[in-house]
Amino acid sequence: MSGLPTIQPSPRYTLAMTARMIVAGVFLSALIASAQNAVDLGPLPALLSQFRTETDRASKERTLILITTKFPEAGPDLLALAEGPENGDTKWMAIRGIGYLKFSGAVPFLKSSLTSKSVFVRSNSARSLGEIGDASAIDPLIAALSKEEDSGVIEQTALALQWLHAHKAIPTLKTKIGNPSRQTRMWILGAVEHLGGRAEVPFIAASLQDPDLEVRNFAGRSIQRLTGEDFGFPRCGNGLCPMDEWPIVNAQHWWLNHKQEWH
Repeated sequence: MSGLPTIQPSPRYTLAMTARMIVAGVFLSALIASAQNAVDLGPLPALLSQFRTETDRASKERTLILITTKFPEAGPDLLALAEGPENGDTKWMAIRGIGYLKFSGAVPFLKSSLTSKSVFVRSNSARSLGEIGDASAIDPLIAALSKEEDSGVIEQTALALQWLHAHKAIPTLKTKIGNPSRQTRMWILGAVEHLGGRAEVPFIAASLQDPDLEVRNFAGRSIQRLTGEDFGFPRCGNGLCPMDEWPIVNAQHWWLNHKQEWH
């Protein structure tokens, strides 16, 4: 699944994930600018009605941005829409808006929504719990993650757990490293790096043998960040970097010579 504007939670995310975050951030900024420049649709009830009945997803997103930027007190109204019957994209997009507003009154509903049949509801509920920052959501998020198979939901749940500084989630996050999506595997590596630090080098080093070049590259860079070693990865700032095999090979050789230090 896709279509979830995301903002980079940590400078440790690089390469493919950094590019995705930058593009998503630009997209979200464009939505905000578009919404703020739109014709004033009137008071909050009119905007909520427009949001509820709109069927075009892009237009619905613009209306949501207008609601959350003009009416920061709209959390209870969005919660009422989210708690209502399924109505196209209304439920999960209202949940997204709840996260934008960090409306803590929705936490019980968001926790219960982690088991929804809809991947859009589950992913946005997880992300919104992370954005709200209520530590009581950690255990429900871990429980949901342990049973989750959808790549997009796993990614958003991993992100939420990072925002919540949920170190106890590391063992469950590790169980998702075999996900078939290379992007999801990189999100898992990034989450474990962020939450576990240098102690997780052995786990991350295992992905130096991942069949996908991007995942191997991410793992090598992660180990370089955590250890301070220089394997020769290009320094490209926030831009896209070329991916060569030789820095990965350097990281592999380094790990073979130093893995005993972690036992």
